[in-house]
Amino acid sequence: MLIDDRQTIIFSQRRLPLPLRLFSMVLGLGIAIIVPAPFIIHADWGTPSPGLLLAALCIVFPVIVGSFFVLLAFASSTELRLDPATGCATRMMRGPLLRRHETYPFSALQPPTLIMRDSEDGPFPVLRMRLPRWPAVEMSDFSGRSEAEEWQNRITKLLARA
Repeated sequence: MLIDDRQTIIFSQRRLPLPLRLFSMVLGLGIAIIVPAPFIIHADWGTPSPGLLLAALCIVFPVIVGSFFVLLAFASSTELRLDPATGCATRMMRGPLLRRHETYPFSALQPPTLIMRDSEDGPFPVLRMRLPRWPAVEMSDFSGRSEAEEWQNRITKLLARA
């Protein structure tokens, strides 16, 4: 969500809803525990080496995939504030595993670039803004290209004032 609050531009990404986080947790734990169980039970040191290697892969792969879903359940919410009063951008990440609060001066930021991405419903606009020491922030909650260009111009003007 991208909003303008008293000349401060705020971009926020909310956490997943609780039912979806619980589903992700149950799915991840199920994949990581139940899928490898038969391979753990039936593998022994008497099995030929290729069989043990295959059993090891069948144990490790589901654990990695399940871990991804468990981490997804704990994903942080993110907020980026572009405040003209302070001349700084503040990125706040809040979650059970990661809490971070970083501030960057506007002079260290580049204006966002507009990218058109393809989807089943047709192309949609994405604003990509690079931050120091972090992957790019991608804003994609626009009704069309014109709205994305309007926000791009507003952010560019805000950063140019610094």
